[in-house]
Amino acid sequence: MPIRLYITRESVAAGDDVDAPRLRTGEISDDSSIEQLIAACLKVSPLPMISGGEATWCLSSLVPLAVVAQQWEQPRPVWGVSRRIESLDLRGDDLRLHFSYFAQHDPNDVLAVLNNLRLKATG
Repeated sequence: MPIRLYITRESVAAGDDVDAPRLRTGEISDDSSIEQLIAACLKVSPLPMISGGEATWCLSSLVPLAVVAQQWEQPRPVWGVSRRIESLDLRGDDLRLHFSYFAQHDPNDVLAVLNNLRLKATG
């Protein structure tokens, strides 16, 4: 069964705000992996390139899913979060996702912080 992707992203500059929140839509199969989901989001909603070539983004849906960096060839998944699409911001057949912009912060630092992020108490 298909799941509709509802994807937004932050702006990279004031001139980029004209179309904010830059809604894009797409579809994936409900048996898709998180890696397939990330790839589908990037295909449907390509991220802008910035001068200097070092833009850093995080794709999230209730939890951070992956860090995407302009200087990386592939996105890097955030570990320690559920790998099931059903645990994300799924409303009926709509899966809501958002790309947060981290400017030119080192993507390795952003990934390290997100890999250690805990959204619930442990124990």
